[in-house]
Amino acid sequence: MNYDKEYSRIANVFGEEPETVLKSYYHKINNSLPVLDLGAGQGRNSFFLARKGFVVDAVDPSKVGIDIISTEAEKENLSIHTYRCGFNEFIPPIDSYSCILIFGLIQNLSRESIEIILAKINEWTEKESLVFITGFTTLDASFNEYAQKWDLTGKNSFAGEGSNIRTYLEPEEILSLFQNYKVIYHREGMGPKHRHGDGPLEQHAMVEAVFQKQ
Repeated sequence: MNYDKEYSRIANVFGEEPETVLKSYYHKINNSLPVLDLGAGQGRNSFFLARKGFVVDAVDPSKVGIDIISTEAEKENLSIHTYRCGFNEFIPPIDSYSCILIFGLIQNLSRESIEIILAKINEWTEKESLVFITGFTTLDASFNEYAQKWDLTGKNSFAGEGSNIRTYLEPEEILSLFQNYKVIYHREGMGPKHRHGDGPLEQHAMVEAVFQKQ
């Protein structure tokens, strides 16, 4: 997906509502420190938390997405600070975050990048910080499609033309990736039916989880 193009063409490509797991568990986030939203997109999760009184650092490489977040935050006087970059280039302005959001990002990362982001999560959090995360699993209907048409580059990870990546987690693999964290919430199964803007109706086999650093 060309995110700048889609964000310019369609408002709320991924919907207006925040992730369901965030709505259900945001009250467990310590609001004495900012929250980091990696892959913030057009800001739906950042806006939700900022409207609840949290300070949010929103990170995304899309200029259009960041401009949308900045404009709305200024209009509503929300405590959202924006950074136009990928997580690899991001330099946190503080030592630790109370929570890191990683929604809709893992499936677009190579296995190498997933290892990097896990290391950064550990670096940018402190004891009792939370991590909210979602990803696609190998039970998703698209897994076999990508396995056949794209090149295998890592464990259940496939590369297409350009920088396109699709990576799937095996059932309960997320628990091993966060084995040193306390499990606050963990669910695997079919996600909600949805559309990306005016695209076709979709539904994915997903994992969603909330972990707490020990």
